[in-house]
Amino acid sequence: MLLLGNCISISEPGEDEILRAYAPVASTILIADNIEAQGEIMQAFAAAYPDKINSVEFVDKDWTMTVNGKLFYYAKGRFLPQELRRRWARYEPYDFYAYPWVGSEIERKAAYRFPVYSAGSSFLFDALYSASSEDESRDMQVEYSFLGLSILVHNYITPKLDSVQSQIRELAFSDASVFYWMADLQAYGWNWREIAGTDRRSYHSYGIAFDLLPKNLDGRLTYWQWHKNDEEPNPVYYTPPKAVIQAFEDHGFIWGGNWDLIDTMHFEYRPEILILNEKRHLQN
Repeated sequence: MLLLGNCISISEPGEDEILRAYAPVASTILIADNIEAQGEIMQAFAAAYPDKINSVEFVDKDWTMTVNGKLFYYAKGRFLPQELRRRWARYEPYDFYAYPWVGSEIERKAAYRFPVYSAGSSFLFDALYSASSEDESRDMQVEYSFLGLSILVHNYITPKLDSVQSQIRELAFSDASVFYWMADLQAYGWNWREIAGTDRRSYHSYGIAFDLLPKNLDGRLTYWQWHKNDEEPNPVYYTPPKAVIQAFEDHGFIWGGNWDLIDTMHFEYRPEILILNEKRHLQN
């Protein structure tokens, strides 16, 4: 608001102010501001990784769980080992987002302008995948043949990928779109790096995320950062066949095309996200 002599001039909000108001902080699916909600998150992790996570208990006024033998506290959403629990304010919390994301075009534009990332501190997934450094993570990777393409992935997810590709191969006999998708495919797996534009570790660093895309995009879009400033009113995105996406989701993987920050070539193993969203749908 500007004062001009005896007059008051009220300035209209600029585009940034409007978009900031729509920044996707409301994409969180579970506001864990009470003991029950926090426990639900911890139980979802235990259900998602039953061979890695157990002993979910409420101890010392906080939820705890044991991850590959290491005790973790909820710690206000930071998931920290016992020795770091009291230092929670130094770390970012996890955001358990709605999947699939549903929003308006202005919310999508806001997400591009003011991106909100869900990856919190790395301690939990470091312990979950025994990969707290690049060397440790590399030792956990195996060369895996996915639909005839060689990629590096964490050894833990190979049985899940066996099930996914078995389902996809069966679909290809009756679904031409799946057959032709397989015939024009390239793949990229493990890559120790941060999420572009952030200081947060990518799930590619653990070998639980990979990119599947055609050899030629033919002008189609796939990754939001590559076209976030485009003014194309009707963008065309590369999209795998729906049956392929479903095959991945059936076995604990999520697809980046169902995010607010679109990444249609990206898949990652995140069964806890699917479990929490299933509970959300049952509650609504």
